[in-house]
Amino acid sequence: MKENLLKIANVLVLASAILFLGTIQTSLWFQFFGYFPSPAFWIPVLVYVALTRSTLETVIFAYVTGFVLSTMTAMPEGTLMIVCLGVAIATQLLKERIYWTAASYIMMTCGLASLLFHVLAWILSFIIGDHPMTRPEIASWMIEALLTPLMAPSLFPIFRWIDDLTQREQVADVATTKVV
Repeated sequence: MKENLLKIANVLVLASAILFLGTIQTSLWFQFFGYFPSPAFWIPVLVYVALTRSTLETVIFAYVTGFVLSTMTAMPEGTLMIVCLGVAIATQLLKERIYWTAASYIMMTCGLASLLFHVLAWILSFIIGDHPMTRPEIASWMIEALLTPLMAPSLFPIFRWIDDLTQREQVADVATTKVV
């Protein structure tokens, strides 16, 4: 019973981190930088879960992420959840194919996930959306994909601390990654 409560606490704390980081991205960033593209502050949380959890846990957390972020975007909820799921599964597939234990891997994965998020949203707007995205802001997507990896090295130790606090086992590959 205690183990299940700790798992739920872990998910709730990480979902709260997504809520906090998403709020920083959607409101605080604009107060200081205006309409300059912001980094996707919440992407490192989803990437961390995709790298350190099983596929089932990652799928569940991707839907939790979509639910939490749904209040911060005009994107339809169904599209948002599918895109979050696609990013999480793509991160796991990348880890199975290519993986090394360094901060550069985490940064690269967060940058690719940020770019993939927009590309998937764009494609899905044509497939399931009522109003397809006809003018993609590719320059903004690229700036966001370049800024997002800068957040990951400072956030991953916090996520590990949360895992330690909730007694989550680390995956052997990810536990040896030094984020400096």
